Amino acid sequence: MKNKVPFREGAVNLLKTSGPQSLLSLAREFQVTVEGARFQMLRLEKEGLVTSSKSVTGRGRPQQLWSLTSEGQSRFPDTHAALTVKLMETMKELLGERAVSQLITANGEKGTDKYLKELEGIYDLEKRINSFVAIRTREGYMAQAIKDDEGFIFIENHCPIGAAAHANPDICLAEFKTLQTVIGESVPIKRIEYIVDGGRRCAYRILSDRS
Repeated sequence: MKNKVPFREGAVNLLKTSGPQSLLSLAREFQVTVEGARFQMLRLEKEGLVTSSKSVTGRGRPQQLWSLTSEGQSRFPDTHAALTVKLMETMKELLGERAVSQLITANGEKGTDKYLKELEGIYDLEKRINSFVAIRTREGYMAQAIKDDEGFIFIENHCPIGAAAHANPDICLAEFKTLQTVIGESVPIKRIEYIVDGGRRCAYRILSDRS
């Protein structure tokens, strides 16, 4: 059997990593009938985890697409979210924004050093990106890399420090700097999707040498 993951768990993960899905695509992915997929999605909708909407493309009939609700998104862990935000707010009050910014920078540099040690000796760009994907996935970022004609798209489908990032944009700046240093200072990288701006994921365009 192609996919042994239970429909409930698999559907929620698929909507998180791949975005809105039709009943047909869900049925194909989990090898069930369309009616079976509809039944399962209606159960998830009743629990408040998913919602459906109509999408019109071209002259065809409107297509029903299923996506995660905010409740569904919350099923993916945000590491110590409430405590982290509260601590940052307290530090701002006691130390000032500059001190908090310096702390975030120092923490980012410490994380970067850890990644560089783990990736030591890996110089090929594709292998380095894929190795970093494995590390970030292990840390809860649900990372992936897509190779295309321009180079790569590095994706983080989930941000386990999302609440803190929303509270202080310096965290995202530090994360981007870490990615740039880890992949290579001379490699062009551009953020093309951003969770903090309301995106479904964070995604970065990485240009290869031949682009």
